[in-house]
Amino acid sequence: MACGGSRTTAPGSTAILVAFCLIALATSDIAAFSAAQSETPPDKALTDTLKVLDNAIHLLGDSSSNYRKVLLDAIAAFPSSTDDTVGADVRTFLARAPEPGGEFRCTVDFVRARARKALLRLRDTLRKDYVSPVEPAVCYAAPFALDWTQAQNTGGWLDIYGYDFDRVSPEMVLVSRESYRDVTAALVARSHYHLALKLGDRAVRLSSDSVSLGLTWGHLIHHSISIIQPTSRLCSARVETIPAGRTISYSPPRISGDRFPGRPGTTVRADATLDYSSNKLEATICMAAADPAEHEAVFSGCAVEFLYTTDPDRVIEAAFGELTSQVSYVHSNRTRDVQNGRPYGPVRQWAFNGFRPSSLEGGDISMTARLNEIRLVSTEDEACVSPLAYLEAKRTTVVDPVTRQSLDPQLKKIDPAILKLRPRFASPTP
Repeated sequence: MACGGSRTTAPGSTAILVAFCLIALATSDIAAFSAAQSETPPDKALTDTLKVLDNAIHLLGDSSSNYRKVLLDAIAAFPSSTDDTVGADVRTFLARAPEPGGEFRCTVDFVRARARKALLRLRDTLRKDYVSPVEPAVCYAAPFALDWTQAQNTGGWLDIYGYDFDRVSPEMVLVSRESYRDVTAALVARSHYHLALKLGDRAVRLSSDSVSLGLTWGHLIHHSISIIQPTSRLCSARVETIPAGRTISYSPPRISGDRFPGRPGTTVRADATLDYSSNKLEATICMAAADPAEHEAVFSGCAVEFLYTTDPDRVIEAAFGELTSQVSYVHSNRTRDVQNGRPYGPVRQWAFNGFRPSSLEGGDISMTARLNEIRLVSTEDEACVSPLAYLEAKRTTVVDPVTRQSLDPQLKKIDPAILKLRPRFASPTP
């Protein structure tokens, strides 16, 4: 018996056949509807995945968080409908992440910062936003500055630690007062987080004219290691201040729902992280708000805001105080939409808008962060040795007595507050 195609039944059985076909078709439709209902709609799957990522990104902004636990918890929390590549990317990061110690001379803060960047990139990929190419980063060099006398010894090594060195083709140049010389032949890639440069006459021969070694990729020097000599001059260093009261604002996009986002029980999270490179200071700000209603409204996103630049011939080397601020609360009709920050973090006060409805439909939200005073250290960047680099070299390696006798008196010209600082990601123990 067939419900379609040629007719082969007797005329008297037509009514029975029609009834059977209608029942079969109805059963088929119900089964198809049930199957469709059991599958998570694509938009819901994306929203649920983004909520897990947003939570992990927020947690990684806390310097006390354990990045491995945060990432493992995120993998476990991803809904079953999440694209397999998302969990695979997080597991790949965990497999590649180095453990701080003798083989990796950087703090866990550096690895946590890289984990957060990886999740931000993953989030942008899922949202089909612009995703910039992966850039390696240097966190420490040992020795941090190279003593010219010690570097002449055959068999010595300069170790450079960081992350994602295998994403580019790193090169090394020897910078002299009048020229550059390619010494990449002496550079060895021990892993994606460890490069080593062979020193001595048979590898990298230094002269009294040598100023620094520069790690390059993409035809730019991304990290310099000063070469210290008795004739070296310490760079001028100064404290630069961004006065308190500066504000940055952000309105995250709606990623789910169409209702008003300020219902009681809405969870609100925001964070701000300062980052500096070259002569520029920026802040990455993130905000997420999730309505617990059945047809929930979810807003979340991150943005990079320019904050400050120093003179073009100077480099920002350090910042005083904490570099991250966070806030998290559950909104209710009695909750103030102004939250206080920490006195030593970047943000003094958080203000949230859009949670007081004029109607029950639509609505956008926004966040404004009022900043504390921010103090930075900038140094001159021309044929001289950074005071921070010199002090770190003295602390962690042997510096020739003649060189120390020449450079130590120059430290008297440096602000005493600067002399107490260490490189940002330096391990607490040599």
